[in-house]
Amino acid sequence: MHALPPLPNDGPSKPQRVAALATLPLFWTLKGKRVVVAGGSDGAAWKAELLAACGAEVHVFAVHTELGDGFLDLLARGAADEDGSFVHHDQSWDDGIFGDAALAIADCEDDREAEAFFQAARAAGVPVNVVDKPKFCQFQFGSIVNRSPVVVAISTDGAAPILAQAIRRRIETLLPPIIKSWARIAQAIRERVNARLQPGARRRVFWERFVDRAFVETPEEGAETRLMSEVDRLATPRPCIGRVTIVGAGPGDAELLTLKAVRALQAADVILYDERISNDVLELARREAKRILVNQPSLDAGVPNGSAAIGALAKAGKRVVRLQAGDPTTSAATQQEAAWLGKLDIPVEIVPGVATRRHRSAWVNDGAKSVIVAGMAEQTKEQRLRVAGH
Repeated sequence: MHALPPLPNDGPSKPQRVAALATLPLFWTLKGKRVVVAGGSDGAAWKAELLAACGAEVHVFAVHTELGDGFLDLLARGAADEDGSFVHHDQSWDDGIFGDAALAIADCEDDREAEAFFQAARAAGVPVNVVDKPKFCQFQFGSIVNRSPVVVAISTDGAAPILAQAIRRRIETLLPPIIKSWARIAQAIRERVNARLQPGARRRVFWERFVDRAFVETPEEGAETRLMSEVDRLATPRPCIGRVTIVGAGPGDAELLTLKAVRALQAADVILYDERISNDVLELARREAKRILVNQPSLDAGVPNGSAAIGALAKAGKRVVRLQAGDPTTSAATQQEAAWLGKLDIPVEIVPGVATRRHRSAWVNDGAKSVIVAGMAEQTKEQRLRVAGH
């Protein structure tokens, strides 16, 4: 095993794609797996119910007289998932219960019992969690938003469970119940879509349109057939032109980015940014997007600096984001760049930084050339044309 030599630090530093994580979020398939739960408290009952809802075979080890009302009701009702089940063992736990177990959960009366359970599970090679005792936990249960097969989990690393619950409530309001139906449709057609559309722009266009529907429409009968017809249209060979979005990052605070700016970052293939852009802003970008550190836009012999490279990327079908600090609608170089790209028949959209007071969008058309400037609707046509450079 060889250690990598340190890299020279003589150039501009690149931001990390992922900031430090307190824990690694994992989604574990438990369908048909054996898990053990020790204890009959309501806390243990909730964990058992959650595990069975994932399709696990939950073996409960607790003397019957120690089962709380919540657990008795749960055992009477059964699991929410048809593959999940409960097996009650009328006894306390011992070292022999961990064989073939995928997970081990316990609600222990004191630290002495908790440590004994923890050590026994570890010795058997079984990941372990002791309810409300973080030092005896190898993993945690987060707050959950359930739109299965869409599942969102929130963790604060045990620092503030009430904060995780508040975050969950916020997310609940953002995810419509119909999202689960769309997710099931996606599961049903995914293999067919991937067989018809190769990885790249066309496949991504299909799924982005799919996502747009998922948040506003209720899937109707025949939705799968109509979606596959759209796949067939996209699979027909045709010139593939990308697009350029010039995004204003405002004063640099990621929380002040507009929703339109965030959507552009999450759809980008390539992101060009200058040194004034913060890591927090770049964290919002699509993970697979290529990031290129560039100089701030400037005019060079009438051609904006970097525009030729941007144009080539767009002509190759890439979705390019030029990410700039401040408000790009106030920059002469940005306006020149948008106009120059428009003359190449490349669609260009300008998304202002949040500092602007204008938030609506307008299209500026000139034949086959189009430039969208979001946040310019309150200006006159003459002003909009001047900003767009047409």
